[in-house]
Amino acid sequence: MAGGERSRKGVRLLPALLFAAVAGCVAAALVGYAAGHYTARTTTLTSTVSGPAGAGVSYPPVSQQVAAGAHTFVQFACVECHGVQGRGGVDPAVPALQTVGRSLTVAQLKHIIDHGLGESANPRQPYMPVWGEVLSRTQVSNLVAYIRAGLPPVADNQPVPVPKGQGAAVAGAALYVRYGCVNCHGPNGLGGVPNPLSPDKTIPVLSGQGFRQEFDTDAKIAAVIRSGSVIGRAPIVSMPHWGGILSAKQIGELIAYLKTLR
Repeated sequence: MAGGERSRKGVRLLPALLFAAVAGCVAAALVGYAAGHYTARTTTLTSTVSGPAGAGVSYPPVSQQVAAGAHTFVQFACVECHGVQGRGGVDPAVPALQTVGRSLTVAQLKHIIDHGLGESANPRQPYMPVWGEVLSRTQVSNLVAYIRAGLPPVADNQPVPVPKGQGAAVAGAALYVRYGCVNCHGPNGLGGVPNPLSPDKTIPVLSGQGFRQEFDTDAKIAAVIRSGSVIGRAPIVSMPHWGGILSAKQIGELIAYLKTLR
């Protein structure tokens, strides 16, 4: 993919190695908003996990909406920046959500999820990506319900494990799912997720000759993963910078996986 137009596309490549989600996910600057109140009257679910991995472990009853939000929190890699159950501890720039989330109104939380928030100029400071064109209203509402409920534990809701000792490409394939890249770039990097207000109207693919010509070195791919693209330009879906979240080893494993694609 050579030429000026393809270069502009390249800047926006990898827009969701996320995320916030990943990413999916609440902002990396949630402190400072006023308190709000949110209640929901829905069916509650009580789970008990049996078997070797969780024999006899009981989970508190939660509504179906809260349970759905918990799964979206993991699927869109919010957990990779805000920590398990929003406890923080991943990066100093990303707040814990268990207490801060309750200080925000429903409208404030939805706005942050849809529009992103954070420091866009420093790639070492994680940035909350723009999810407004990726997540549905239902998914956003579910995320908000989960956060306002205090991010309780929910059964069968663990991030994809990253295999060890099976090669960099295998680990990278798991990271591609765990960090939410698949939500925007699609399985096998085939793309297809709309990004209607961007110049090319879609999130770029991460495979094929065009991608390989534009990103013909590991250094070029790593640079985009670390620094992101179109950050802070909502409602354009943005690639968050992962420089403060992913290690050099993890970035190398992601690159190894991308090299196995078509």
